[in-house]
Amino acid sequence: MLAFFASWTVLALLDQAVLTPKALFVGAATVGFGLIGLLDDGLKIFQRHAQGLAGRYKLLLQGIVCAVFAWAALALDIVPPVRIPFITETLALSPALTVALIFLIFFSTVNAFNETDGLDGLLGGVTLIALGAYGGILYLQNEIALLQIATLAAMAVLGFLWWNAHPAKIILGDTGSFALGGLVGALALVTGTALFLPLIALIPVIETLSVIIQVMSFKLFKKRIFKVSPLHHHFERAKGVDYEFLLPNQEWPEVLITLRFWIIAAIGAVLGLLAYR
Repeated sequence: MLAFFASWTVLALLDQAVLTPKALFVGAATVGFGLIGLLDDGLKIFQRHAQGLAGRYKLLLQGIVCAVFAWAALALDIVPPVRIPFITETLALSPALTVALIFLIFFSTVNAFNETDGLDGLLGGVTLIALGAYGGILYLQNEIALLQIATLAAMAVLGFLWWNAHPAKIILGDTGSFALGGLVGALALVTGTALFLPLIALIPVIETLSVIIQVMSFKLFKKRIFKVSPLHHHFERAKGVDYEFLLPNQEWPEVLITLRFWIIAAIGAVLGLLAYR
């Protein structure tokens, strides 16, 4: 987040044309949600406890930030009609539905990206792939300022991945995962591609679904579908589970999980671009 913010600030100082309402919205969303993660990480460090910020307070702060951005989006009129995948039709939303969409997208992306973060390089690579897809969409929309922002973010993530590759020297923490979720969510909103997110951010969607399925299965039937969730941790501990169609009855090494999840993410991103075209 800090690398992105610093590079974005330098770009803004060098090129005032980048200071468009949409670009400011994307940058503010990245920083705003990143600050919530920073508070959580800071509490973990200073309290020397893994709990950090309680879940209800995270959701409360996310709700406050969403409300601020919803107000800004309506005031600046920067959320276009929602494009429908695979066809050129769009859905014009009322102000109330626009606010609901903003809350839904930010809550889902920020927390889904946070669930995905857990293996060396996993979320960084998944985010880079999503930013590549949005780079193509922004180019097609001729959103040059936003394309510059997405490119800078991609460069920052690439630099991070150099040190986050297994074995990781640095990690994202909630600061990074919340910021990246806010970034991708904001790009989806200002490009009218909220309905494309299940494809462009396919791995975070799958990871979140694995958590939901696990929780519901245990609460309703007292049984766990996965050895542990999110899904990437399940594959780490898959010994004794029959996955012969993927890997013969053994745990997956961390690097193998990361690479295969990247491949799935790339397939989703390509499908998302095809759906947009």
